[in-house]
Amino acid sequence: MGNIQIILDSTAHVSSAMLKQHDNLHVVPLKVMLGQQQWLEDAIDNTELFHLKAATGFYPKTSQPAPGEFAAAFAPLAARGDDIIVITLAGALSGTVQSARMGVQLAGKNNIHVVDSGTTAAGMVHMAEFALQQAAAGIPAGSIVAYLERMAGATHTLFIPDTLEYLHKGGRIGGAAALVGTILQIKPILYLVKGRVAVLDKVRTRPKAVQRMVEEVKQYRNLAYIAIVHIERASEAEGLATQMENLFPGVPLSLGNIGAVLGAHLGPGIIGIVFQEVI
Repeated sequence: MGNIQIILDSTAHVSSAMLKQHDNLHVVPLKVMLGQQQWLEDAIDNTELFHLKAATGFYPKTSQPAPGEFAAAFAPLAARGDDIIVITLAGALSGTVQSARMGVQLAGKNNIHVVDSGTTAAGMVHMAEFALQQAAAGIPAGSIVAYLERMAGATHTLFIPDTLEYLHKGGRIGGAAALVGTILQIKPILYLVKGRVAVLDKVRTRPKAVQRMVEEVKQYRNLAYIAIVHIERASEAEGLATQMENLFPGVPLSLGNIGAVLGAHLGPGIIGIVFQEVI
């Protein structure tokens, strides 16, 4: 029997240190496009992306990996008999999970498992950490996948965009909603649920939106972890992390940035919380 290989898409924003630590952890990149320029996600950060957007006037777009790119990543691993577990960002945000499943069909192997994380960024990293630990302990791939799917079902993702223009350009909200939201300075709290992006609530100021997000998390008392994610909001994210530490002492907490693909869809100034209930 071979080893178990873990594949993430690049929106996980996994650290280079984690990749170096685990030779059975791999990344399939999404792409970011601006006008005629195109980058693999890890080749551009949000600071550069938003600078170029301001300079050119073009809104960024993204592209999921083609099924053939997944199949190419699978081929050398599956050929030596290794089981493969693929963890993708939420199907609510991207067709990446469908591309991965089509890549499995192209590969023609029955030892490749695709898991829709139902989240992204830090939530995917936590799933990968669990999968790597279980693989190292000799747990079969099927059992790991079953638990990952339970983790996905117990994971919640909330976020507050600072502007609605990127969501509008990406087709997530209508033009009228974006215009009204901008004029009235409405700050929606968004969340991922059942394969779509939904509005949890709408408030009139950013601080009230953050506190509404905190109140939502407080409804869950038994948490496995909390992750604060943001783009260009380090001070605000640190303050939110302090609140979470005080509300949930002893619960593992992380604080980090998110990558350019999510930045392209959500815009600068986003802040979010990913958390998982204990299962």
